Amino acid sequence: MSVEQVIGAVRVRVDRMRCVCSEFCTYIAPNTFETDGEGLVTLLAGSTDSEAAVREAARNCPASAITVEAVEP
Repeated sequence: MSVEQVIGAVRVRVDRMRCVCSEFCTYIAPNTFETDGEGLVTLLAGSTDSEAAVREAARNCPASAITVEAVEP
């Protein structure tokens, strides 16, 4: 199951089936990602993290469960 959200100029998608709960994303972009009761990452509404932080979180995901893509205007 995937969840996605548009944050600023990017669409962030999390593939919860790939998530291995490393929690790197929650440390790098704590206002965007959180670990739920199942131990899987989910997206928080109203993110205040920078686009750079969200992209860094995606790059550091060991399972490549997070993708970030530009949103067309």
